[in-house]
Amino acid sequence: MTTAVGRPRDPAVRRAGLLLLLTAAATVAMVFARVAADADQPDLLESVRAIAANKAVYSASGAARLVSGLTLIAAASFLWSTWVVRERFGSPLVPLLLAVSGAFTAVSGACALALAASAPAASEAAALGAVDASTEAIANVRWATGAAGFAAAGLALLAAAQRQWKAGGAIRRIAPGSLALGIAMQFIWVDAATILHRISGIAFVLWLVAIALMLLTGRVERHFAAMQDSPREGYR
Repeated sequence: MTTAVGRPRDPAVRRAGLLLLLTAAATVAMVFARVAADADQPDLLESVRAIAANKAVYSASGAARLVSGLTLIAAASFLWSTWVVRERFGSPLVPLLLAVSGAFTAVSGACALALAASAPAASEAAALGAVDASTEAIANVRWATGAAGFAAAGLALLAAAQRQWKAGGAIRRIAPGSLALGIAMQFIWVDAATILHRISGIAFVLWLVAIALMLLTGRVERHFAAMQDSPREGYR
């Protein structure tokens, strides 16, 4: 299979697209399981009780988060090896930041699994008067790495927005959305921006799906392959 200008399709592009789709699917599964577990309580003790009462569902959420981080790392590695990035049509910062995001997300998922594994039985949790130091430490690492992963993904979108704008055509139309979403994702560190967190989380999944489909269908390759014979002074 070739692009519109006769360049062979890069298998790394398709693999990156497939892995981004898997990342989006795992993220959706994580969110549904996390909401079902009802473990996001303002007080850590109440969160532990919710985890104990819904251990299987919370474990599924942690496993899905771990998978989403690993698939994002794999997608980033394939993106890094594509000719689009090698020839600097795409910024190498994008796969690098996505890999960092995936690593933080995977650690967060592993911490969630550790919380589920260490949670007492529901009857014992109801009688707990305090959370031990190790559980509190794991919970803090889970939150911090989860937030860092989300913020790093937002920085990847900001890096992508610049190249998307320079690319012109249909790809340029994505740039404003990438820019706005990348900025919104940095508010993950602001506790009061709960509604924004939810909106940006949904938007990020949609962004992943959109980019994945563009990679899978060869739209990105066709666009940049056509640019190879066009003047692009200052593009890189």
